[in-house]
Amino acid sequence: MNVEQTELTQQIKEGLKNYKELEKCPYCSGKIVKRGIRKKKFEEVQIYYCKNCERRFTSQITKNKTYPLRVILDTLTFYNKLYNFEEIADLIFHKYGIRLSSHIISRWIEEYKRYLPFLRMREFILKNYKRKEMAEESILLHQQIYNFKFHRAKTDLILNEEFRHFKFKPLKDFLELVSSECPHQIFRENMERASEKKEKFDLDHVKIIPRKSSASTIANFVVQAVSNNKERHEALEQFMLFNDSVTIAIEVPVLLDVDDINHYKFELGFDIPFSIKDGNYLTGHVDLIQVRNGSIYVMDFKPSAKKEKPIEQLVIYALALSRLTGIRLFHFKCAWFDSNDYFEFFPLHVVYKMKKGKINKNQMRLNFVGRGVENE
Repeated sequence: MNVEQTELTQQIKEGLKNYKELEKCPYCSGKIVKRGIRKKKFEEVQIYYCKNCERRFTSQITKNKTYPLRVILDTLTFYNKLYNFEEIADLIFHKYGIRLSSHIISRWIEEYKRYLPFLRMREFILKNYKRKEMAEESILLHQQIYNFKFHRAKTDLILNEEFRHFKFKPLKDFLELVSSECPHQIFRENMERASEKKEKFDLDHVKIIPRKSSASTIANFVVQAVSNNKERHEALEQFMLFNDSVTIAIEVPVLLDVDDINHYKFELGFDIPFSIKDGNYLTGHVDLIQVRNGSIYVMDFKPSAKKEKPIEQLVIYALALSRLTGIRLFHFKCAWFDSNDYFEFFPLHVVYKMKKGKINKNQMRLNFVGRGVENE
């Protein structure tokens, strides 16, 4: 190894120390302390000791592995971006200064395939899409930098795979236009953000459902690689977009204006606890959009999901996306999650309340049509 490669390897080792830090023992939830560093070939790993069960451990699922988790994550993502083994090896060497063999790449794909549901789609997409056509990527300078990405090929497959998803084609049409027709100036101005909205929705009859989800499973795998919250978001979103089978877009810009709010309030009779002044907008960026099980999921990654309830933020995102696409709010679900927990709810239940009393199915349908919900 020459001097340049030695320096590059040293920089990589320094950069790859930034693994997620543990706060409690993963075996007994006891109090832990740091007990030294384990030096590996390409990185250094923090060792923990539990005072309760007296175990020593690291934070990584990939313990006893020679290569850093970031290298493994990038390798898997490059593969599902349709690169071949030789191209992947070149990309990894250029980024990390680490040489990978085709055998190692193949072994990782097999070993971590439970985190790669996209594999069932890969062969078809490889035959029918060029790599540049498969996904749309655009940097949005909206006060902060947002990396909007839209997986065109996966969206096509999802919409065509199930008849009940075909009605979501307007969502694809909207995502196709984000890069070219997004009103960037509105997002660059000091507009109110959905994540900062303080007004509370009426949550009576709103059922928040905790579930087991592949989103949390994948998050538990990915977020080990970084401890910084912003980098965690980016790493997880990128991995899910290219490696799961249902995430179709990340960092999607959405907005609401006075006409949108008036439509919901006065035409549909929705309970919206705020107004927007004429000429102003309520803006935001959706972490992830998924299409599965006949619904569009508006999703947010929250590092402490069990302690947070970003209901207002997610409802606003769903309202905005419904108006931007013309798809009924009935077809949307909202969810937030971390590496341990996942929660979801129907945004329609937040803004529209059925009348009290027993109503049969025909009466319920008439009630919805009368209020405009059926045709929203």
